[in-house]
Amino acid sequence: MEEFAAKGFERARLDQIAKAAGISKGTIYLYFPSKEALFFAAVEEHIVSVMAENETVLDSFEGTTGEMLTRLLKSVYGHLTEGRAPALFRILISEGERMPEVVTNYHELTVKRGSKLLRRILERGVARGEVSENALLNNPQVVIAPAMFFAIHNMVFYRTGLLDFDEYFDAHVELVLNGVLKR
Repeated sequence: MEEFAAKGFERARLDQIAKAAGISKGTIYLYFPSKEALFFAAVEEHIVSVMAENETVLDSFEGTTGEMLTRLLKSVYGHLTEGRAPALFRILISEGERMPEVVTNYHELTVKRGSKLLRRILERGVARGEVSENALLNNPQVVIAPAMFFAIHNMVFYRTGLLDFDEYFDAHVELVLNGVLKR
């Protein structure tokens, strides 16, 4: 991911990735048929694992919908603000138009799966009488949108003023819970 983060997808070189990993370039091709496949393996390791972990938790979670949403948001923020997510966003935003297949695959791996997870949480809440049936059931990505804004804002404006994580997170959770949960 360091090579992709530093140079973007198009300019990242497999020989440099191999060198950093202490292997030959040919060894990469034993495991990954293309640079795209390697990139998506990195996405899976750094981003998709968050959703898989939360899907597993949801299957046996006994707490309230508010507690599950708060847990999910903490997990998402942790991965959006630490690790490789900012580099992935930068690549998608700056190079996405030239690489529609990369954007499409990323959407399949992350956005669709994340939306499905959010919909499951909201539907579970409706079934338990904790969540109002509303437009969020068909547009669950609205729940996560402020987290994406936080990540992109801090990625773009890191020199001029980062948003305070604790204050922003608390405001986001309040917004979500007041907009989702039954009063």
